[in-house]
Order: sequence, then structure tokens, then C-alpha cells
Amino acid sequence: MSYFENLTVSDKDIRDLRELIPMSIYQDEDFNRYTTLRKVNNGDPVGLIGELEDVGKAGAGCDPEYVEAGIANAEKRWELGDWEIPIKICYESLEGTIAEWQLKTGTEVGDLTSTEFMSYIMRPALERAMKKMIWRFGWFGDKNAANVTDGGIITDGVDETLFTTCDGLWKLLFAIGTAHASQLTSIAANSRTTTAAQKAAMLTQGVATGIFDKILMDADSRISGNSESVILCTKALADALTWDVKKEYKVIMPWEKIFDGVEVSEYGGVKVARISIWDRMIAAYENQSAYANKPYRAVYADIRNLQIGTNANGLLSTLDVWFDRKERRNYIYSAGKIGAMVVEDELVHLAY
Repeated sequence: MSYFENLTVSDKDIRDLRELIPMSIYQDEDFNRYTTLRKVNNGDPVGLIGELEDVGKAGAGCDPEYVEAGIANAEKRWELGDWEIPIKICYESLEGTIAEWQLKTGTEVGDLTSTEFMSYIMRPALERAMKKMIWRFGWFGDKNAANVTDGGIITDGVDETLFTTCDGLWKLLFAIGTAHASQLTSIAANSRTTTAAQKAAMLTQGVATGIFDKILMDADSRISGNSESVILCTKALADALTWDVKKEYKVIMPWEKIFDGVEVSEYGGVKVARISIWDRMIAAYENQSAYANKPYRAVYADIRNLQIGTNANGLLSTLDVWFDRKERRNYIYSAGKIGAMVVEDELVHLAY
């Protein structure tokens, strides 16, 4: 096992792992800006109140006929799953590496808890891994995840338990698209059986702009009429749109980098967010060998309708970090709960 893919060092890394990592991820705008975080308990209800039935009909005068008028309503309940991060480290794994100079000496050689290794190497690496975990559970989670050879979509060789904590937003959204054809804009390129064929089908003039035009035309008017609605899409789909706009209209589509991995632009007066972490996860976790699973995908919605729930004050719990003097090993542990919900199914429009 290696701990040295990035060796960034700054004064802030000296602070305690227990507090700094959860705080950093709680404030991670890459995730929080494009979902809505809720503090909930497993089984908590979400009540949905719709419109009053149509009222007003022809008539006047005495003795009117009174009728009852109902209000549409529904209820969903949060389903939170458990996750944990159990890590153990033995100092021997650092011997013979560039981190060996950071080890203590003598009897305390095995205790890494107050070394620069923990602050400068382990902390940044663990922070990145935890951020990745939240994206993975929140968007790609699937309680029934299975590898490709077992009939699922998870890349062979990838541990399915990395996904089975909860059903993520993509699984919920795909179910909506399957059940309600009017809320789905199909992307033919996704059905091709090689990566090259997928790309060739998408990079055909008029295809990408046609997809986005159809999304905007077919979306529920409550979505398009909401100034807070945004089209979230993979980088692959956003890049194809940029390419097609240039080909079709001879215009360069500008993208503004908001933060690492997320850029925004506009199409037809609607904000479009290019979420490149989705592409990386699709390539890593949903690779069918010859092609990727739905590399071109998008959801058009108000972010408040795409929710992530946890029963804690933030998505991550504090970390336990300790050195076991009997086993001479260092341990890091954290656990929590997470779940996803599309609050109003009819207020999303999908493309995949």
C-alpha cells in the first residue's frame, strides 16, 4: 500500500485530523452546491402538498350545490444507510520510503498519531477519499449494486460494498425516467457498444444541441419557469454541447470555473453545470469494458429537489484517531448515515 500520491504541505495541515477533515468536507461546495443537505432520521416522513382541485363553474343564484374539493398530497420517507471508514496503519509500511524520516525513534517508533506523516500525507489523502465517498454514495449509491459479470453495472473487480450503503440520486432518477417517458430525453449515443461509437454518435452535428433543445422544450413548465433550476450534466455531454454550438452557430460557448471540477455556462438562458467528477466515477465504476454506462447524462431540476440526508450535523462524523500500544498499530475510524431523495418526482427532467 502506498501513501505518497500527493505530498502537499501547508501550515493548516498541522491541525487535528479529528476536526479538520469533517469541517473541510462539510464546507465542500463541489458537493453541497449541487444537492441540498438535510438533517433527518431514518424513516422521517416528507409530506408533499399539491394543488387544490379546480374550482369555479357556471351558475349563480340561491341554493348553490356545494361540493368537496381535495388537495393532492403524497408522502415519502427517508431511507438512510450506514457507512464506516476503518483504517489501520503499521509503521513498517513506511520503512524504506520517503516518509521513513518522519518516524519517531526507539519504543515510540510505531506511534504515527503526532507525526508529520499524519498531518502532511495522510490527512490530505483521507480528505480526498472522503469527499469521493460522499459523491459516490450520494449520486452513485445502489443497495443492489453488482459487478458486470453478475448482471450489474459496476466494473468487474470493484468492490460492490462501496455502493450498497444507500440508493443514490442517479438510481432514483433512472427509476423516474423509466416510469415516466415524458420526463426523459433519450440519448442514442449511450446505446452504442464501444466508447468510440458512443463518441462518434454524440459528436455528430446537431445532436448535442438537439438534446438540450428537447430538454428545455419537454421539461415541466414548473421547472423551466423556476429561475433556480439548472441542468447538471457530465463533462462528456457538456463538451459535446460546446463542440456542437461552435459547429452549428459558429459561437464559442464560454465556461466559468466555479471551483475544482465544476464549471458553469448557459444554454438557451438556462444555467448548465459541467460536473466532471461524474465522468471520472462513470469511467472508474461503471465501465463495461468496451464502453461506459451512460457517459452522456443530465438532470434538469431545482437543486432543492435533489436532497441528501444524514442524521448528523454534517455528512461526516468526527474521526477517531489513536495508537494501540498492544498491537503497535495506528487506527482511524469514522461512521455515519446517508440517504438520497428526489422530493417531487415530476419536477425533474432527465437525459440519458
